[in-house]
Amino acid sequence: MSAATSLLVRFVHIVGMALVFGGAVFAWTTLRAPGSGTEGAGDSAGVVGDPSTLATTYEWVFWAAMGAMVVTGVGNLGALGPPGPSGRWGTILTVKLLAVTAFVLGSFVRTLVALRLRRDYPVGAGRSLLAKSYGATAAALLVLVALAEVLAHG
Repeated sequence: MSAATSLLVRFVHIVGMALVFGGAVFAWTTLRAPGSGTEGAGDSAGVVGDPSTLATTYEWVFWAAMGAMVVTGVGNLGALGPPGPSGRWGTILTVKLLAVTAFVLGSFVRTLVALRLRRDYPVGAGRSLLAKSYGATAAALLVLVALAEVLAHG
């Protein structure tokens, strides 16, 4: 892989993480704001009126970014060569890949909850549950970013 291609792959990977993490923090803080789940109150404050709309938008962005990050993550591994679980770096990579797998599986659950709330419940329902799920998403992403930093910088 050329240096320019490698740089582009890493750039896409980092931008994807910024979108996923920043979106989770934005959704968490917005849904925790007083009146963000009630009609009218959230709109007058410049905050989203229906939490399920925010959740659905985030889920679309999340899965697009995760798809890009998986592809670029594989590209990054290909550029570095096939790592084994031996050694400190390989052990940390294995832990990170297991954590990413668990995170993605948990994210499927979060997405299904968000979509079900939008489909089956009235406007404003589930604000607290969604806020907690996006807070947990942001916290899990902080752990993954820490593991990625250790991998990148030792």
